[in-house]
Amino acid sequence: VPVARAGGGGDGAEGCVSGVTLTESVTVGGGRATACFDSVVFSGPITVAMDLRSMDLFADALNVTLRRCVLVGGAQLRIGGLSESTAYLMPHALVNMTNVTSLEGTIVLHGAMPLHSRVLLANSTLRATVGGSHYVPATPGHAGSRYGPALVLDGVRLLSTRFVMTRSTLVCGGGSCAAILVERGLGVNLSSVFYMDNCAVMSRTHVMYALASDLRVAGGSVFSIQNSSWSAPSIGVYEGACVFGDVAVDGGSVLQMVSSTFRLGFAVLVAATLTVTGGSWLLHRDNEFRTAYVVYVVHENGVAFCDRSVWSILYNNITYGSYSSTIVSMTSSWSLPSDSRPTIYGVCNEARGSPVTDYGVYLNIGTPVTVLDCGACTMDAVCFATRTSSMNGCRCVCAAGGYGDTCLPAAVPDGLGPFPLPDARDTEVRCVHGGSISSVDDPDPGVRGLCFVSVTFTAAIVLELWRFDAPEQTLNITLLQCVLMDLSIKGSGARVHVSVTSSVLDWGALEFEGNFGASSQILVVGSTLVSKWSHAIAFLDFALGANSTLLLLDNRIEGNRYAVYFANAAVVDGGGIIVRGNTLRTMDVAYGTRSALYFRSVNLKKGGYFDVENNTMSAANGVYFFGDTTVSSAGLLRVADCTFVGDAGMFDPTLVYLDGSVTLQGGAQWRVTGNNVSAASILSISGPWHKIQLSDSGTAVALAHNRQVEGSAFFSGQALSNTVVSSPAHFVVGCNLKDGREVSYDGVFPEDVVVFRCGTCNDDAACYMPGTESVDHSSCSCSCKDGWHGASCLPFEVPDTVVPPVAERAVDGDTSCVVNQTLTNLTLNMWKTHHCYVGVTFSGVGAVLTFFLNSMPLHLPINIAFTGCTFLDGAALQFVGGAGAAESAGVLIRVSQTVMRSSVVAFLLALPQHCDIAVTGIDAVQAFEVQLRDTRITKLSVVMLRKVVLTASSLLVSNVRARATRQRGFGLHSTGLLKLVRGSSLYTRYCSFDKYTHMFYIHRLSVSDRSVFALLNNTMSAGTSLLCQYYGFSVSDHSVLRMVGNRGSVCYVIRNEELWNVQESSWLDWRDNDVEVGAMFQDTEFAFMSIDGSSVVTLTGCKMGSTGLSVSLLSQADAGYRFVAGCLTVAGRVVTTAAELALHGITNVTTAAACGECTKDGVCFAPLTTAVIDCKCQCAAGGHGDVCVPAPVPAGPPPSLPPPTPPRTPPTPPVGECISDMVYPEVAQAVGGGLSWLCYRNVTFSGGGMSLTVLIGAMTGGVVNVRFDGCTWRDGAVLLLLGNAHAAVRSLNIIVTGNTFSDALLSPEGGFPPHTNITISGNRFTVTRLIPRSGLELGSPSCVAMNELVITNDSAVVLSGNVFLTVSASSSAIHVVEYALRVSWYSVFAVVGNAFHMAGGNSTLIHLEGSSHSLSLSVLNNSAVVIRGNFVSRSVKHFILFFWALRVESLSAVVFRGNDMQGSSAVFHSKYSLLIYYNSWLQLSGNLCRVSPSEAFAVLRSKVNLRDSTVSVSGNKFMSSTGTPTVLRISTGPRDMKNRAIVAACNTVNGGEEAKYSIPSVYNATILT
Repeated sequence: VPVARAGGGGDGAEGCVSGVTLTESVTVGGGRATACFDSVVFSGPITVAMDLRSMDLFADALNVTLRRCVLVGGAQLRIGGLSESTAYLMPHALVNMTNVTSLEGTIVLHGAMPLHSRVLLANSTLRATVGGSHYVPATPGHAGSRYGPALVLDGVRLLSTRFVMTRSTLVCGGGSCAAILVERGLGVNLSSVFYMDNCAVMSRTHVMYALASDLRVAGGSVFSIQNSSWSAPSIGVYEGACVFGDVAVDGGSVLQMVSSTFRLGFAVLVAATLTVTGGSWLLHRDNEFRTAYVVYVVHENGVAFCDRSVWSILYNNITYGSYSSTIVSMTSSWSLPSDSRPTIYGVCNEARGSPVTDYGVYLNIGTPVTVLDCGACTMDAVCFATRTSSMNGCRCVCAAGGYGDTCLPAAVPDGLGPFPLPDARDTEVRCVHGGSISSVDDPDPGVRGLCFVSVTFTAAIVLELWRFDAPEQTLNITLLQCVLMDLSIKGSGARVHVSVTSSVLDWGALEFEGNFGASSQILVVGSTLVSKWSHAIAFLDFALGANSTLLLLDNRIEGNRYAVYFANAAVVDGGGIIVRGNTLRTMDVAYGTRSALYFRSVNLKKGGYFDVENNTMSAANGVYFFGDTTVSSAGLLRVADCTFVGDAGMFDPTLVYLDGSVTLQGGAQWRVTGNNVSAASILSISGPWHKIQLSDSGTAVALAHNRQVEGSAFFSGQALSNTVVSSPAHFVVGCNLKDGREVSYDGVFPEDVVVFRCGTCNDDAACYMPGTESVDHSSCSCSCKDGWHGASCLPFEVPDTVVPPVAERAVDGDTSCVVNQTLTNLTLNMWKTHHCYVGVTFSGVGAVLTFFLNSMPLHLPINIAFTGCTFLDGAALQFVGGAGAAESAGVLIRVSQTVMRSSVVAFLLALPQHCDIAVTGIDAVQAFEVQLRDTRITKLSVVMLRKVVLTASSLLVSNVRARATRQRGFGLHSTGLLKLVRGSSLYTRYCSFDKYTHMFYIHRLSVSDRSVFALLNNTMSAGTSLLCQYYGFSVSDHSVLRMVGNRGSVCYVIRNEELWNVQESSWLDWRDNDVEVGAMFQDTEFAFMSIDGSSVVTLTGCKMGSTGLSVSLLSQADAGYRFVAGCLTVAGRVVTTAAELALHGITNVTTAAACGECTKDGVCFAPLTTAVIDCKCQCAAGGHGDVCVPAPVPAGPPPSLPPPTPPRTPPTPPVGECISDMVYPEVAQAVGGGLSWLCYRNVTFSGGGMSLTVLIGAMTGGVVNVRFDGCTWRDGAVLLLLGNAHAAVRSLNIIVTGNTFSDALLSPEGGFPPHTNITISGNRFTVTRLIPRSGLELGSPSCVAMNELVITNDSAVVLSGNVFLTVSASSSAIHVVEYALRVSWYSVFAVVGNAFHMAGGNSTLIHLEGSSHSLSLSVLNNSAVVIRGNFVSRSVKHFILFFWALRVESLSAVVFRGNDMQGSSAVFHSKYSLLIYYNSWLQLSGNLCRVSPSEAFAVLRSKVNLRDSTVSVSGNKFMSSTGTPTVLRISTGPRDMKNRAIVAACNTVNGGEEAKYSIPSVYNATILT
């Protein structure tokens, strides 16, 4: 201990350590009689021990004094140390602690105090938190618990001792905190006293908490809580303010709670048992209890009152606490022992605001209570009778040994009572200036408010106004130029003035909850509130008292779904709500109720007003009223002079949207005037059941002088015509303009609505007439009555406010990097300019780094870099913008050389301007979906974009190598509208994707204002498409979309669902893409591109199996457009001329480009190209890159190393010879180019990478022969016979015979030339799983898969003598996948003499899928499909299934005959129409079903349309043990029946009886036996 000196602290006493700071632990004693500290700071996690055992044993007294001391940083002050036996030997101790301040410190009293000691804690403030305190409990088994106590009583025994806490504040923060912690029991004995007097205790959970400890008050002692305030709002069960094990009051002792306020949750006192014996007294007098229970005894039989002991309950007010809004009890339910006869007095108590007359009903006391009237006095009730001799009126006259007003058994300590009252005129609320705050403590008694100036709040703050103990005062809450994270202000019913001025919130929300009393005012002005939550400002369970005002003025307010949100009805009684001069925006477009202002019904009365004026709003709706709106008794609802821009992504955005009825009465008015809207309606009402109703004199609606541009309907909703105007009320409409022209009101409103035109001055439209003295019609101006305001004479005036600049935050300029760490969760500081991570591993769903870019100091350059990092198991990296593109000094984002395992990089919303973003060098494996914040996106994606807007920015995704473990994800995934504007660019290049459905999925895309979207030189090993565009697509205003040099085994280069628009000198550049056997486009069967006369489309150098076009590509082409096409390789054949292009659906070509030909329109962005020299574009000013695009090309790494060279394949043999007797290398190879002969004999093809494509279109010669003889295909190998109807051959013979396919696929596809014969015979197919194939979407295992197979002009495809074996459920032997099987012009498709062994019971032998547009099967012009003589060994679901329509026409036939099969649901099943026309025939005959079909032999679900044709079902045999089967079931009647016949004959069951038929009578079928 430092040398003692006097005066060091200013007025230190002689012999005191004074004016120093202690930073090391020390023990004080050393045989001295005095330990004194004056103005000393105990700092840090140290322990200073006052050990009474080591002090002067022979002194008259031991003195321990602390004056004006401070405990900080976890310091502990320990006083005591005596055992009870030792305490009797020591001189008495005088412990005085006055004006002590503790911040995260703890005072510990431990052990017994010597007889006749005095302990005083006065005029002090002790504060601690669970997280900041260093106190470790001494009770065995509790060392790991933390309670954050400010005061600890550890084994304290008071022996003839006075313990007094007075005029002090104890505060405890944290979830499990206890302001006073009791360990190893608390004993008050031998006429001792324990007084808590005039103290305020505030705790999250407990005031006094005992760890495995009891409380015993004995031997004529007193335990008193008086004139104090406790606040502990915990709502947990058994979480009482004061918690003990057993509580015993005996030996003529007193436990009293007097004149105090308890604002609690569950209970004041929780005890295992309560025993009051030996003539003792339990007293509750003059208290206010806000709690569920005053005394809660855990054990049902744990209460005992014995030996004339008394419980007095006098003059208390008991009501609900925070735990429950239904429970108000004096005690829990308990049963008394049979020999216990308690004496309980109840005098003048109130419960829930009502006098208590029945203490069992009102307060749950289950034993008789003696009830006395208010003012009645009996000695036993109001005095401690044992020490009372008599009463003088209601005053107790004490006997010997009685003390105080009630004759207590121990002397009342001196020095009790409050500080002198402050000057009642001193109403100043003192402010906190500057600094950072993470929490706000409960206010001290008498404090009338809180004030913060230039304070940064680093955590969410909740201000509960009921914690203010300032009755009858107006509370003031002021925040000026503060930085907020999340602020909730909860009203208590008191009058309050709230001011939030020039403050910033960029996280959480500003929320008002509860009851704000009469004449309150809430002002939010000049602030920027941008929330990531659904709302920025919310009013939750909010009630605004009479004559109160809510003012939102000149703020910028942005929320995800709502800017300002009222969760319950907004009732305005005589006051008003003013929303003026704000910018209100929302970000999320997924919700139709998304609105700048959202109200769950409004009720304005007694002159109450709601004014929305001069705001700028951008959302789906401006002001949304959900539920009914009522304006009465001169109320005013006004929306005026606002600017509203509707969200283009929403259907019918509206300035004022009514999702309920509106009632105006009693002189009320509703005014919608002077507003300007864009891409939106002015007024909409949701349904015809809602109405607008007006009644009474002075009631009016004015809907006038509004302007609309680019909108649809000016007024929306049928219910406006249901408006009811009851005279003398009136509804005025006029001078509303749409695109500069006055709108028509015909049919919109009823006839009794008053309509005026522009140029006419209507009084009600121009002025608020209740406040108008006169109207000057020449200028259409208003003269106001006294006390009315503004140009329209309104009943209110917006107060003048001085708005200083918005708060500025100190920017963290630290540029250091986080290096080589593993992080599972972290919190980011947004207000810094540099974020750098090198070699860091982010692991798990908790490791989500979200950069809210608009919450960063964008006035400075921002740098965010991740280099060599690893993201694992749901970790994510998110960059979030806002509702609009914020101004910025530049944002540089680099994510490079990164490993991702089931993780994602995401960009959301409108990013700030001037972003330079590069995601490069990513190695990704996606095993499960990653859920992003506030989205429903759960795809296996590497990069996700959600409603992204790039403004003067670039985003590069390059050198990404990604693999999904299952085929379902999108490599890059964009939801909502992806928008590129003002010279922005998005490049995806040099990336490779494996097992993704789409490489880049885009919901909607808009590229405009000299921007570029480019997919360059990417690869995809398998999947559906390189680019999938779902909804809208637009390239405009000198912009470019490029897809160049991409390749992959996919079905389509582009899968499109909606119209593409190319306008205003823009360019679509589709060149040099290679999808092998896939299609360039998905066949939508409609032209999907619209191009204006100044734009260009280039389609050259691509390789594909087909174009995918069944109609023209261009739906609209204005004069002057340019379409450059040519040098395409389609199914192995080069297509260049306009005529060749037209054969493949590419029409309206303006320039047919030969291979190697270079033109400005064909290879460059022409508007910014001066010339083309040696096929190189020469750029004009403003042109960038190798093709002169209008935006800079982002720099990035070069292409990754090319893939290894595939193994060499054997040379093509001479005509007549075969490649034979070898194991073929595992390659994807296309063969046939320039050949007329191709033969493979006894060759083994194996592996998932083995794909052999025979390009029929590339073969030449008069007679072309292709043969596969005795080959083995296994382990995922694919044989693709890719037809081309335009092949340069006279005849084609393909033979596949004697092959073994083991988990391999045979796939004939495309249109074959005339005179084609394909024989597939004597092969064995075995399939255990689905075998994927490039360019084909298969959903189930199949042996033979076909797509768009077309045979025509004397051609045949015959499958005969094959064995098909499947061992997986839901499989098919022959599957026609996406497009119909077409047989025409003297051609035949036959499945004859095959054996099918299908496992699972739910397989389909021949599954003809097709599409709703292309049918399932088309047989035309003297052609036939024959299925005959096949054997099926096991039950199946269907033999043949037609998913869409079956068309047989013009002397054609479908024959199903002589097949031998087991059981099925249906043998021949058609889900859609049958169209059999012009002398055609469907024959189902001579088949044997060894087990009858469960539904029917032939099931025709839809119409059978016959014209000059026949359906014949005859000679089929059925074996059945369960009844008579149905042979033919037709579900519905025909649309077309002419010269038709349905004939059924001789279909027998078990060799005898005729089978049944279910045929509508309209078919007039012929049934022969």
